[in-house]
Amino acid sequence: MNIRRRRQEYDAIVVGSGMSGGWAAKELTELGATVLVLEAGPAIVPERDYAEHTRPSEMPYRGWNDRKALAADQPIQSQCYACDEVARKFFVNDNEHPYTSDSEEPFLWIRGRQVGGRSI
Repeated sequence: MNIRRRRQEYDAIVVGSGMSGGWAAKELTELGATVLVLEAGPAIVPERDYAEHTRPSEMPYRGWNDRKALAADQPIQSQCYACDEVARKFFVNDNEHPYTSDSEEPFLWIRGRQVGGRSI
C-alpha cells in the first residue's frame, strides 16, 4: 500500500463534533480559519442507523430495553430518557468508557461516540 502524506496545517483543531464542537468549527470556518474536526466514532448513515420508524411490536423488547444488558453495560447511560431500545446503540458502553466522580456529588456523564455526539 502506497500512502502519500500531505502536510496540512490547521488554524484550529476541534475535538468532537457534538453541539459545542460543531458550532465552534462552524464559527471558526466562517471566520476564515482552516479547521480540523476530530471525532471518536463513526459517521451515522440514517437509512441504516435510524430505526425510529420501527413499530414497537416489531422490536424484541417492544421499544423498551433488555434490562439485564442495560444494568451490565450501560448503568449510567440508561438513566438518560432517550436511551431506549432504538437509540441505545448511540450511547457508550459504560464498562468500555469508565469515569469516576465524587461520591458526594455524583455526575451522570451521558455520552455518545459517533459523529454528532449526543446532538443526534
